[in-house]
Amino acid sequence: MSNFLTGRAAEIAKAMKPRSMHVKQRKGHYSIVPYQTTHNTGGAIMGTDPRTSVVNRYLQSWDVPNLFVVGSCAFPQNAGYNPTGTVGALAYWAANAIRTQYLKKPGALVSA
Repeated sequence: MSNFLTGRAAEIAKAMKPRSMHVKQRKGHYSIVPYQTTHNTGGAIMGTDPRTSVVNRYLQSWDVPNLFVVGSCAFPQNAGYNPTGTVGALAYWAANAIRTQYLKKPGALVSA
């Protein structure tokens, strides 16, 4: 799969006519060990449109109103530094919305 994706990325990059380009296929098995200090994000993107995102501003699933997804998976990109503070702030934000809004009137907190 890695070779296939690298090849596809190379095709796209070549079509963009770069000044220079270097394609390097990965050799051997993948190991997470070198990346244990990185902060992987994304996967359940937060947004304003259910067609382009998974959760709303309160981290509530667009499709399942009693599902709240808390974590850096809500970020549409990696900010490039430790996301712990932002994740904590969003957790408090979601918990407050659950407590003050959702529990009083279960359902979507944001209109789609």
